Amino acid sequence: MASLENRTGNYNVVFRFGGKKYTRSLHTGDDAQADRLLANLEQTIRDVKTGRITLPDGADIPTFLLSDGRLSNPHIVEDDTERPQPLELRELFDAFFESLIEDALEETTISLMQTHRKNLLRVLGEDILTDDIDLDALDTFARDRRKEKGKRGGNIEAVTIKKELSTLRRVWRWGRKRGKVTKDLPDLRDIQLPKSSESPPFQTYDEIMLQISQGGLNEDEASKLWECLYLRRKEIDELLQHVRKNSQQAFLYPMVVAAAHTGARRSELMRSQLTDIREETLIIREKKRRRGQESTRRVPMSNLLKETLEKWRDIHPGGSHTFGIIEPSNKRQIVPIRALTRHEAQDNLRAVLVDSKWDVVKGWHTLRHSFISNLASRSIDQRLIDEFVGHTTEDMRRRYRHLFPDVKQAAISSVFD
Repeated sequence: MASLENRTGNYNVVFRFGGKKYTRSLHTGDDAQADRLLANLEQTIRDVKTGRITLPDGADIPTFLLSDGRLSNPHIVEDDTERPQPLELRELFDAFFESLIEDALEETTISLMQTHRKNLLRVLGEDILTDDIDLDALDTFARDRRKEKGKRGGNIEAVTIKKELSTLRRVWRWGRKRGKVTKDLPDLRDIQLPKSSESPPFQTYDEIMLQISQGGLNEDEASKLWECLYLRRKEIDELLQHVRKNSQQAFLYPMVVAAAHTGARRSELMRSQLTDIREETLIIREKKRRRGQESTRRVPMSNLLKETLEKWRDIHPGGSHTFGIIEPSNKRQIVPIRALTRHEAQDNLRAVLVDSKWDVVKGWHTLRHSFISNLASRSIDQRLIDEFVGHTTEDMRRRYRHLFPDVKQAAISSVFD
């Protein structure tokens, strides 16, 4: 006859009367109270149908039935309860992060979202209420954020502002479904944003050095070029030899070889297990390909990678993680390694590259870009590249598509030669 549903934190009652379907809020999230109101409604409907209660002419049916036949029109209802105070944006973010279960998101994703939270609260206001966030407020945020300077001196780019607003939208949707916010967030497509520039294509060390030597680039522009660096095969070999000779951590060289020869992300290497090393392939544990689901991919190992991992396994101090840190111990015993944190992985790589030719390498992602770019420069099928590295976006493909010289030359020659 009637049923309950709870989609926002408060119960709705759904029922049919006189051939029509009605849905009304019970203004409560308490299970027992909702069950009691449901039972009262069903009894009132039975009383009307049996003639024990007469439905007044012109009465509002949901109001009459939910009030046990006492009220006829909604405007007669006097609600003495206070409306709940809307959440502050800070409280909404706090509730979102507290709700996250272990391994729900990548550590790097959570860290980035927390950075976005800090910027949103700083510009919009620490105490801003969710009810006060409208299109004008978001336009103001985008305009004020654009005027601010980044770490390297340039203005904050549109792509950064879009990512911050996307984080807000994600948290807002989470709160909306749980009744923590009472209205929808404005459509982000309606926010006035400056045009964003396309990221430069991946370039070699020599190409970037040539542009810098010609002058006219500020620190920010030069740094952006180095973020587009990809190392050719010979340069990768040189980098690996530098790491092998200068690393103070035993795990670092095999981990860098694995990154350079498989295109695995830093986070994927951090959670790698010894059992993932097979005879001819390395199993990569993914988290980004399918939302909310862990998956794996298999990448064939080069001879160098097989030899390096075999030697590493022979001296591996123990534990399940392929790469990791050995905790210091006062006792003279072998201590199994533990998993790396992202800061430890990044700091150890930076420490071995600083004050060398390879100081311009920004991080582990350069090795991933180099792996993809070297495959692309040999005209390897795009489907194979995607299979090896997990996934690449169309924007990413466009950045290294210029590395298909043979395919492009063949296309022009087929028409004009």
